[in-house]
Amino acid sequence: MNTWQEKISRTGFFTSVISYVGFWILDALRPGFVARYLSVHIFLLSAIVFGAWWSLTVQEYRDWPFFQYVVAILLGILCAWVTWQTGVGFESYRLLAVAAAFIIPSIILSVVRSV
Repeated sequence: MNTWQEKISRTGFFTSVISYVGFWILDALRPGFVARYLSVHIFLLSAIVFGAWWSLTVQEYRDWPFFQYVVAILLGILCAWVTWQTGVGFESYRLLAVAAAFIIPSIILSVVRSV
């Protein structure tokens, strides 16, 4: 059952994410092209707000199982990459920290789905 709130929040979320990625890529290709006029992080903030609103309108978290697993894997890859880039000080524990960062989004998803 799609309510009007779910439709608006879903559309706002996807529009914000696509705009953020698109403007970020344009600014990366030509520095200052977008950032000179507005911050691309405004779209990231709106994506977080619309995403939180959308998550409140979903009746059950089991509605989008494939999408949830894809997002968990992508977030795991992103977390692992960020941990690898910033984990120079971990030295011998760096690989363990990267593995933990990769698995944490999947653990959170399984906990949320079990409730």
